[in-house]
Amino acid sequence: MPDQNEFENLLTNRNLKRTKTRILVLEVLKDSSPKTVDEIFSTLYQNHMKLSLSTVYRVLDSFVERNIVNKLSIITDNRALYEYNSMVHRHYLVCLGCKKIMPIEHCPLEDYEKALSKETGYSIVRHKLHIYGYCPACKDN
Repeated sequence: MPDQNEFENLLTNRNLKRTKTRILVLEVLKDSSPKTVDEIFSTLYQNHMKLSLSTVYRVLDSFVERNIVNKLSIITDNRALYEYNSMVHRHYLVCLGCKKIMPIEHCPLEDYEKALSKETGYSIVRHKLHIYGYCPACKDN
């Protein structure tokens, strides 16, 4: 995963100022599963970063615009989730009980996408797949 120097270079290359807040938001996201804005804000606050929730939203919006962070539309209490864009194509399993999100390591749609493109003539550029259910711990409760 990237370190602080790589984040600084990334921000410069995407025409963003290299601020402490931006780098810290990237640090929170770099090694973790997708997080809500509240989770990001809470982590920063616990680490003595005094900033507003609206600042975190603005930083994330600028990151999404520049493809630094992915905004996921996984349904968890009607809140968006954000993850560092490591340029890895991912799909997710989402537990409806505990809200745990687990990435699926391979794409089960590649062959279907090719066949669909051939059948319809569409030039398919991307897809999303989120599978909802109950994790082993929640299904037993």
